[in-house]
Amino acid sequence: MSSLKSIRLPASANLKLLLVVLAFAIVTGTLWFTQQLVNDLRQAERKTIELYGKTLQELINDENADPSSTPALNLAVDLVTTIEFPMMLTDAEKKPSIQTLPDGSSEIVGKYLDYDTTASAEQQLRQAEELVKDMEEAYDPIIVYTFSLRDTVIRVPAPPPLATDTATTPANAAINDTASGTASAPPFITKTIQLRDSIISNYIFYDDSKALQQLSMLPYVELTIVAMFIVVGYIGFSHVKRNEQSNIWVGMAKETAHQLGTPLSSLMGWIELLRYMPDDPPQVLEAAAEMERDIERLNRVAHRFSKIGSAAELKPVNLNEVLKTIMAYFERRLPNIGRKVTISLDAPEPVYSAINVELFEWVLENLVRNAADAIDRPEGTIHFHLRRVRESAVIDVQDNGRGIDPKIRKDIFRPGFSTKQRGWGLGLSLARRIVEEYHKGKITIKDSSPAGTTFRIRLKATEQ
Repeated sequence: MSSLKSIRLPASANLKLLLVVLAFAIVTGTLWFTQQLVNDLRQAERKTIELYGKTLQELINDENADPSSTPALNLAVDLVTTIEFPMMLTDAEKKPSIQTLPDGSSEIVGKYLDYDTTASAEQQLRQAEELVKDMEEAYDPIIVYTFSLRDTVIRVPAPPPLATDTATTPANAAINDTASGTASAPPFITKTIQLRDSIISNYIFYDDSKALQQLSMLPYVELTIVAMFIVVGYIGFSHVKRNEQSNIWVGMAKETAHQLGTPLSSLMGWIELLRYMPDDPPQVLEAAAEMERDIERLNRVAHRFSKIGSAAELKPVNLNEVLKTIMAYFERRLPNIGRKVTISLDAPEPVYSAINVELFEWVLENLVRNAADAIDRPEGTIHFHLRRVRESAVIDVQDNGRGIDPKIRKDIFRPGFSTKQRGWGLGLSLARRIVEEYHKGKITIKDSSPAGTTFRIRLKATEQ
């Protein structure tokens, strides 16, 4: 519960950002390269079909071709053997062209057409017409023209006669007529010329080849497979990491319990000696009582650590009583931190939940200690608010400290993260582990501002 700058900034944040940028660059580069390759292949197919159209057009307009047969069309169809994508020849009305085979049967002029060849001729024609519509939506067709020559008579001015130096020449006569105002309109002559008309005779429709269609989908398939592999790998890696962290927690907890056990046994022995000394002064008895309370406290801490890593025994407990116990414990110790801190409880009615009291008290103690550390004003407040919301028991722990910097909120529950000069960064991480893994609850930051922070614990409510 502090707005101080983190002294242990996670290096993984920059690494994650770098990986995201790198992944975006790989995806973008893959899609761009594949799209360029697809565009090049489409241009190549377009050039092939345009060449076929020009060849067909030249053959149709060959003046030496026999009009009673269609060798030009057959030859053009032979040229299409190099085409590896769907194409179809239609007439000027965009109706599929049909050619007669040597055995007397007929077929639609085209290649790689997806229609039922076993159907009747009428059904095949309807299917081919649907294919024409689909191919027209994909690409503009290639137009094949037929050319015809027609005679056209035009009138052009007659060429002027040759001029001479005599006054009686036609030229001088025309000049004289013009000067005298008796000139007539210039003469015209008729001339016949030939004009070439172009008429649309056929269309060639086409579409992408199967290889090109598969190539267009290839990057998406590859990226999907890679993404699935990354997700599975990430889940597996996260599972391994969680197991490693769990093992670290268990080892640390058991080692801590072992380390605390030795001095506890020694202190208990000293207490027994103080009690049975003859003529003990009252101060010794009082000190012994305080030592006994602290030793009891240390025993509870050791017992808590020993429970980490093992199945916690959960029993329905009145959370009001647990909060009152925490309040009583800190009311004796908060005055020793050098400033006035008031701790209060708002619990309108008893609320029960199945918890392990020792572990749950540990969670509350961590939250209260962090709240007390975050209070930097002469008078501080720490407030518990307990209530039941439908099937949940909700505990809010609110303080009037400095608040939490928004930049580090996502990291405060991470093991090892701390804003304190001295600290293992285990308090809130351990609190989350106890609440979420042992009690199947949820602990979150409800809100935080310079006026204070509120942590919310949500547990499953039970009956008494």
